[in-house]
Amino acid sequence: MSITNNQSQLFRMTYEAYSKFANGINRCLTLKEVSEVCITHLKYLLNFKLIRMVMEENNKFVFFELSGSNIQYDFKNESSLYAYENDLLKNGIPVYTSKIPSKLWENKPDLEQLVEPKLWAWNFDKYDRKVIVSLLADEEKPFSSGDIEILKLAVDCIQAKFNEIYLKRQLAIQNRNLSEAYHTIKLKNQEIQNIVENQKKTIKDGVREISEKNKKLLHISVLNSHNVREPLSRIQGIIQLFDVLDDETCKKELIPKLKSSAEEMDNVLQEVIEMASRELSKLKAEKI
Repeated sequence: MSITNNQSQLFRMTYEAYSKFANGINRCLTLKEVSEVCITHLKYLLNFKLIRMVMEENNKFVFFELSGSNIQYDFKNESSLYAYENDLLKNGIPVYTSKIPSKLWENKPDLEQLVEPKLWAWNFDKYDRKVIVSLLADEEKPFSSGDIEILKLAVDCIQAKFNEIYLKRQLAIQNRNLSEAYHTIKLKNQEIQNIVENQKKTIKDGVREISEKNKKLLHISVLNSHNVREPLSRIQGIIQLFDVLDDETCKKELIPKLKSSAEEMDNVLQEVIEMASRELSKLKAEKI
């Protein structure tokens, strides 16, 4: 078989492997599902012992690390970055070294017997988000510069899915917060409505009470005015007769009537004062 045929077959196999990987990632709804797709399909695209992705999001970093069938992912802060990852964030210069940070393969038994391991690392900047990608390979599973393009495609696919999942998560959180805020506002509105209704009832009761008190006061005023007016009119009429009658007649006829009318008016006034005092005391008691 010619070299051309070998290359054509290799491209076809790579395309088919990437298509399965990309289709699997597109169907994922969670990071766990993304992890399962990576475990199943990435080994057919690339040679590696370990792949580590660090994606920045709102001053936090999501760490995504795959080694064999073991995968870890979590949100952490900047202090969890390795020294070379911090350098990549600052200067963007790719890394290729045989000096592997011990923490990179700590607690990973399948990485303890590597044959001449090499660490590759890049700062891929896409969608206005930086992604630090680390790949650990050795002589048994070698990685070459010719594999970088397919690595970029895989990283882009994973990053796009991560952004989608993260956005959906943020939208879900915002929707939940909005729902809680709406529920709180609804409860507050109901409380305000209850307060308004109580105020309306209080005002209505107050107006009715004042109206009843005014009616009582008006009744007292009319009644007292009528009762006082009668003896007062008689007294005024008797006084006018003093000018036309002689002293003897005035003494015998008018003065007794004047005295009687004055006593009647005094009794009426006492009743008025007593009634007014009683009603005022009652109104004050009702007010208290």
